[in-house]
Amino acid sequence: MGLYDRDYGRDEPTAWDRVEKPRSMAITLIVINVVVFLIDAIIAKQGDGGRESILAPWFAISADTLIQPWNWFQFLTYGFLHDIRGPFHVLFNMIGLYFFGRIIEQRIGQMEFLRFYLVGLFAGGVVGSITHAAMYGFGSPVTTIGASGAVIATVILFALYYPHEKIHLMAVFPVEAWIVAVLYVGMDLLGALRAMTGGAAGNTAFTVHLAGAAFALAYFYQRWNLSFLAASGIADLPARMRDRSRRMKLKLHDPDKKLVEEAEDADRILAKIHKQGESSLTASERKTLERYSRRQREKRNQ
Repeated sequence: MGLYDRDYGRDEPTAWDRVEKPRSMAITLIVINVVVFLIDAIIAKQGDGGRESILAPWFAISADTLIQPWNWFQFLTYGFLHDIRGPFHVLFNMIGLYFFGRIIEQRIGQMEFLRFYLVGLFAGGVVGSITHAAMYGFGSPVTTIGASGAVIATVILFALYYPHEKIHLMAVFPVEAWIVAVLYVGMDLLGALRAMTGGAAGNTAFTVHLAGAAFALAYFYQRWNLSFLAASGIADLPARMRDRSRRMKLKLHDPDKKLVEEAEDADRILAKIHKQGESSLTASERKTLERYSRRQREKRNQ
């Protein structure tokens, strides 16, 4: 993914021009990821295949994560670990988060972006764990780490909000954002199909990417808002449920509204008799009309 395109000669600001705050939730996430990467690289142990992470066995996802509820925190923590054998894994993810995350944060808000990012991680982690179980079985030592599921979700959401913004692929080729999104999803689909049919999958978690993309599509087209996941929203949930229940009870016991609805039904039935005759009434309509007539007689006798 290359650098963004900024045209200083245009009067109309682009999505890139809307980034105002130098520090943001996206920057905070980048700092956390880089710090964890450096700590993991420093304390790594030497194994038969080279340097091995000490944190990954504790915080990465595997097939067994699905069946170990006490390890479900791994559906989030795996996204803050990266391959310590080189800088490119964390570098490419953080470049994507830097350029696209700040813009999405400006669009949907700081805390909503954090919730979006973490749910994207969670969705990717669950799907990645299911993929491991399907391909390798439970007990397999295969694990997945990296923020790519949430970063892909961020890139796809950017393309949905700003489909015609120009992105420089490989820092050279200007391409509209929607085309980049299609390329991402297409390559991940091909990679996932190849891996599931016995081809070489490499180290890329294609299904995690696809889960992130699917979450971004659902978030955009369903117009989701994840504010209910905020601590205050969760704390207020019982009170909101009680209020809703109280409103439902008031609605069910609203006599005035019930009388109005009954009168409207009676008018409709009488109109039907006028047009089609009394023989056209159903048993339910006859009972409704009798009930309404009885109520009207009682009202007159009061």
